[in-house]
Order: sequence, then structure tokens, then C-alpha cells
Amino acid sequence: MHFVQMTTFRALLTDSARVGFIMGAGDVISQTWVEKRDLRNIDVNRMLRFASVGIIFVGPVLKTWYGTLDKLVPKTDPPFKRGLKKMALDQLVFTPGFVASVLGVIGLANGQTRAQVKETLREDYFMILSRNYMLWPAAQIINFSVVPINYQVLFAQFVAVIWNTYLSMKLNEEKK
Repeated sequence: MHFVQMTTFRALLTDSARVGFIMGAGDVISQTWVEKRDLRNIDVNRMLRFASVGIIFVGPVLKTWYGTLDKLVPKTDPPFKRGLKKMALDQLVFTPGFVASVLGVIGLANGQTRAQVKETLREDYFMILSRNYMLWPAAQIINFSVVPINYQVLFAQFVAVIWNTYLSMKLNEEKK
């Protein structure tokens, strides 16, 4: 394998592992702080499924998307203007489909049928997307304006501890 390809592959693996770890941490926080479970009574399989979605799906998709954004937005723009453009593309073009995809992948990982995933999307998608817009635009302006490209997935995942805690809570709450 060519050195550049190997370095890129290694970066993808590293970012995916970080995303998985942080998604797993978000689930543990949801289970212990939000659901008030004792640490000894957390659902380890649920946490591992959530983390696996980060490793297998979210990490690679975000790494690829951030690289694409970096190529789409001119590097000649001042940092803040470049950050705004990237945030707009991220939140208006990428995020709606990505949120739906994540909900679907998590649902399937949790053993839901396609019909149950569709029901989750119907019931929760717009609320989750609206909550996304309360957190991510500001975080992404900072991320895309200040953070070097090779640390953008990592920065986003630190913010995502909050997001993943919410997402885990929302996707695992009992339906009434």
C-alpha cells in the first residue's frame, strides 16, 4: 500500500476508534446520569452496540465528509468565512440525511425491524434534527474556523459527548 494511502487509512481507523469510544461514553453517561442506573447495572451490550455504530459507520462517514468539505470550500477565504460556509454545507446538505442514517443504523444495531426503524424516524426524526440545530451550528463554526482538519472529527466528538448522551437517551426511552 502506498504511504499516503496507509497514512490516510490509519487516520480513518484512529478517528473511527475515537468516535466509537466517545459514542460509547455518551451511552454510559445516558445510562448512569439520565436513566439513573448504577454503573454496575449498565447495559454493556447496548453501550457496545452504540460504540460499534461509531466505529463502523459514524467515524468513517464523518472523516470522509470533513475531507470533502475541506476540498469544497476555498482555502483562500478568511477562516471565519470558510467556517461559516463549511457549517452551512454541513448543517443544510449533510446533516438531514446523516441524522436519518444514524437513527436507522442504531435502530438496526439494536435489533429493530425495518418497520420499527421507519416508526422511529416518523416519531423522532424532526425532534432530533431540531435539537441538532440547537447545538451543532455554533460548534461547527468553531470547528471549521479554528480547528486544523486532522483534529476536526476529534473536536466534533468531544462536543458529541453531549449529543450522544441525548441521542442515546432519546433512542432508548420507553415509548408510551
